[in-house]
Amino acid sequence: MNFHPGRAMTIARREYVTTVRRKAFLFSLLLTPAIFGLSTMMQVLGTQSAAKEALRVDSMAVVDSSGEFATAPRTLNYEVPALPGAKGGPAAPPEKRHTTIEFSPSVDSALAALRANRVQAVLVIPADYVGTGRLKRYKMKYNLISSADQRLTDRWLVGGLLHGRLDSLHAERAARPSHDVQVWTPDKSGVFELHDDKRDLLDIFVPLIFGMLLSIAIVTGGQYLLQGVSEEKESRILESLICTVSPSDLMVGKLVGLGGAGLTLVGAWLLMGSALAANAAVFMQFHPSILLLAFGLPFFLIGYLCYASLMCGIGAIASNLREAQQIALTFTMLNFVPMWAFWAIVAQPNAGTAVGLSMFPLTAPTAMMMRLAATNGGVPLWQVATSLAILATTAALAVFASSRIFRIGMLLYGKTPNLPEILRWVRQG
Repeated sequence: MNFHPGRAMTIARREYVTTVRRKAFLFSLLLTPAIFGLSTMMQVLGTQSAAKEALRVDSMAVVDSSGEFATAPRTLNYEVPALPGAKGGPAAPPEKRHTTIEFSPSVDSALAALRANRVQAVLVIPADYVGTGRLKRYKMKYNLISSADQRLTDRWLVGGLLHGRLDSLHAERAARPSHDVQVWTPDKSGVFELHDDKRDLLDIFVPLIFGMLLSIAIVTGGQYLLQGVSEEKESRILESLICTVSPSDLMVGKLVGLGGAGLTLVGAWLLMGSALAANAAVFMQFHPSILLLAFGLPFFLIGYLCYASLMCGIGAIASNLREAQQIALTFTMLNFVPMWAFWAIVAQPNAGTAVGLSMFPLTAPTAMMMRLAATNGGVPLWQVATSLAILATTAALAVFASSRIFRIGMLLYGKTPNLPEILRWVRQG
């Protein structure tokens, strides 16, 4: 029985409609982005709150055995930056705070005040501090964020060392020598521009977000195909279907129908995420590169076709769904390899690691999206075109091989073929 596009589209339509009408599909469609958005918001707000509290040191006890800080200031004034205004509007003025410095006669008395919560930190300055720079700090709690108050301590130490030796203006400038520094860096065209701290966030989060979205989209669409083929093979429904349609009709129909359902799910998530992230993108002045806009969709579709074809073939040769998922795990992990090399790709998007991952077909979609989204370097057009050509060739071979495996493997039960048998099916069809 030859391939018939009409029959394949009938199967695709049936698979798509049946899948999107399931309660589990609607559950994933609505609840997954809600959970992701809520967890992200809680993480951001929690981190911001923890960072602000880490800088809240209302009072600090100092035990000075060096005598260098006898005339040091007893207060330290500083500012805590406020969050940006809503919808990218102007930020609120920074919050003004001050720390009271209390000198204690002994370490024991200072620690007693710390335990009683009369001070938030204790600084012990030994007699040989000027020569060694050795200090001891005591706090009731400590984590990665709480170390942010170290710069407040450093500022007071510098001011105390220079107090009486320099006028107050020079002492303040020595304590904060780069308070208002401007950093100029070249943009992608090589023209120097004023560096914005928001670009640091873009350099980190934009490639990560694009890489994650592409990986999740490919894996989600492929999983729908893997489950659909494996479940129908295990229930032996496929034996009845091939009486009326050819294996090619069946594979193409499932590839389009189940894959389309997965793409619909991911597309809805992207639309929801784009609507929520629009204000942040405007505030951060994110301007995606022309290559990202031009090649983003082709990499996504061809990458999906490559992985979806592999999932069809895996579903056809596995004896049950659990075995199919175990085999597919290897290919799924390859799709996420660029995420593990995230820092190498973002820091040097044109280095060997990034280029190699973007040329290897099973990691190319995610790696190339991360390179194109990185704001600290342009990707040569020839590399983008070469990567896409390699990926397209691999996808075509995957479709060809999976179609031949599908014809034989869908009627094989009770035994998973070994690699030589699979290669023989591909050669003989």
